[in-house]
Formats: sequence, C-alpha cells, structure tokens
Amino acid sequence: MPSSIAWLYLGLSGRVDRAAYFFAGILLYMARAYPVYRIIRAQDEAVAGQWGAALILITLATIYPHIAIAVKRLHDLDRPGWFAFLFVVADFFMFLFLCFAPGTRGPNRYGSQTNAPM
Repeated sequence: MPSSIAWLYLGLSGRVDRAAYFFAGILLYMARAYPVYRIIRAQDEAVAGQWGAALILITLATIYPHIAIAVKRLHDLDRPGWFAFLFVVADFFMFLFLCFAPGTRGPNRYGSQTNAPM
C-alpha cells in the first residue's frame, strides 16, 4: 500500500498497483454513494436538496483524486498519465449520446412507454 495518503490522492508521479487503485477508488465512490443514499431516503424535498448540493460538492472534490489515482495506475501499466482524461471524455460523449439518441418507438422489454415505471 502507498506510504502517503496525500500522495495517493493528490500526486501525479509514481505508480500504484491494482489493490491500491481498487481501494482508493472504492473510497472515493463510497464518498459519493452516501449522499445518493440520503437523497433516496429523504422524506422532505428540502433535505433532499441539501444532500443534492452535498453530492455536487463531493463529486467536484473527488474529480482530481480520481484522475490522480488513475494516472498512477496508468503509469504502473507503462502508459502515459494523460490517458486518464479519456475517462472524462468518454463520460462526456456517453452523456451526449444519451441526450440525443432517440428512444425505441413503442413498447420494449423495459416498459410500454417512456417516462413511466414498468
């Protein structure tokens, strides 16, 4: 395991193995999962809104650490660190695809109509 948590989440030099990458990544995802859980469980819109704001802040705060651990993992694979930005680009293009791709006309195996539960 890495000797410094600050280096693990903030440094861009060096390498991390699979286990360090896995556990560091899981911790970051867990930090974002808790507000999502609280939003789902909220009985009051104001409380859900507060947790929504917390989720946005946590997501923004974890972007750089995610990139930093990915850069070091890529270094361990003997790949340049800038490949980590492909995650951001791929996410953006997936978002655009989902925004503009037309849905299936008529019923499909996931429901009979759009914007309605099954």
